[in-house]
Amino acid sequence: MAVTYGFFNSVNGDRKYNADQMSSYFDGLVTDGVYEKIGDALIVKAGTGMQVSIGKGRAVIRSKWFDNDASYIINLNPAHATLNRYTAICLRLNLEERKIDFYMKDSADATTPVKPAMEDSQTVKELCLAYIYVKRRVTEITQADITDTRANTQICGWVTGLIRQVDTSQLFLQWQDAYEKNIAEMDEWKKKQQDSFDEWFRTLTDQLNVKTKLYDYKKAITLEEDSNEIHIGDNFYNQDDTVLYANINGIQLVEGVDYTIEGIGAGSYLKFKNIIETGNIIEIRTMRSIIG
Repeated sequence: MAVTYGFFNSVNGDRKYNADQMSSYFDGLVTDGVYEKIGDALIVKAGTGMQVSIGKGRAVIRSKWFDNDASYIINLNPAHATLNRYTAICLRLNLEERKIDFYMKDSADATTPVKPAMEDSQTVKELCLAYIYVKRRVTEITQADITDTRANTQICGWVTGLIRQVDTSQLFLQWQDAYEKNIAEMDEWKKKQQDSFDEWFRTLTDQLNVKTKLYDYKKAITLEEDSNEIHIGDNFYNQDDTVLYANINGIQLVEGVDYTIEGIGAGSYLKFKNIIETGNIIEIRTMRSIIG
């Protein structure tokens, strides 16, 4: 067992202190993490193409300080041709190399990739600033692909002083769970809308005492290039009396949320909220009851 103390003025060189002793002064006073109110708090933002930028800011890891006084650019590795991945943007302390620096950490390529874990060993500790979802064949990262993890105390967190770090990990997980739940509820709502229409149409045709038939037009297109619009292709389409359903890879879309219908008659087209990537299959179905 060793006793250490400090700091005292040196007399004839009898009080000498190293960097570890100087840093240890902050143990128990300042927690690991990012300073929330300094600079841009090391926020990760989408840049040009496959670039992301890290804003100005300060952080502390194991009582070692880090400062970034200008926007820092990271070039992500190219996307896989057929598989997806996650890339973690980290702040990495390496005691053997005696430095703290930004670090890019890729997961294995997979259809459903797993986010990279942060290392916390005797010589290395990583703080995850953000996870980036890199979709197959993508050539540009958008802000929607970036998940900010600075507030998640399990893998990063904000710096606090003299008190224990505020544990926001459960709040982060709660937000993630709520997001996934909303997606599931939206899919269920879309199914109910389809079922309601089918039931209404069956009831209508059973009660009508006149000859009726259903005009049903279907179209499926595999995109050969990225696009945010597609021609409906139905020369008889009329917004006033035609029901339209649109799907991407079998998933039904919601008008007004995922797309809008633009144009009139034969010139009508779907305008999507987001760019649809090459290779996706878009299905359009229009239905109209013709009486007589």
